[in-house]
Amino acid sequence: MKIVSQDDVRGYNDATIVGGIKGAFLAAAICIPGHMFLMKRSPYFRALPLPLKALGHVTITVPCISVAAEKGGEAYTRSQYSGVGQREIDWELQLRNEKWEKMSKLEKAGDWAARHKYGIIGGGWAASMALAFGIVARNPYQSTSQKVVQARMWAQGLTVALLVGSAMATGFDASNNSPPVQSADHSWRRMLEHDEHLTPEERAQLRDTRDLTTAKEIQKAVSQRKAAAAQA
Repeated sequence: MKIVSQDDVRGYNDATIVGGIKGAFLAAAICIPGHMFLMKRSPYFRALPLPLKALGHVTITVPCISVAAEKGGEAYTRSQYSGVGQREIDWELQLRNEKWEKMSKLEKAGDWAARHKYGIIGGGWAASMALAFGIVARNPYQSTSQKVVQARMWAQGLTVALLVGSAMATGFDASNNSPPVQSADHSWRRMLEHDEHLTPEERAQLRDTRDLTTAKEIQKAVSQRKAAAAQA
């Protein structure tokens, strides 16, 4: 296991900040043209009070910054893996790709929705809010504040429908015939198989045995040889 150094922490923080800045630019690229377009074309948007307009910008900007910052940190973490750690990541990615290729189109859609359900819910809420306000705004007998309240209630109802659909998709994904996921993490065994300090006999024994005690003894012997090689 790699010991995290101060350089690693600074590198991760820098990658997170850079990702957040990219997310801010993306939000600006969405909000500024959208604001100008709505101010020019929509009298209902121009009639909105400033706090509601600001809320719309915040609703777009905050998720863009937070998601981009998180993705930047994750990308930096992945870039720090090498050797057996990188091979383990590649092995897990290969397993996911093989599982994805065996899925039907319906299963792929359900799997994608299950992995991105929070983004779908958030985007669905924003889209339903805009759609509901566009429908409600046609009523000439309501004030702007009444239209906003009614649009929010419509959006809440549609969000509940999205949550129910997400729960159904999660239940469908859990009820398929895929093999159960092991509760114990034995990835260290696969990483140990690629260790250069492992003898051919130990590697063959590690692949053939299912005895956890034997595998631990092999790991201990390899660790001792590593320590001896480091002191030599």
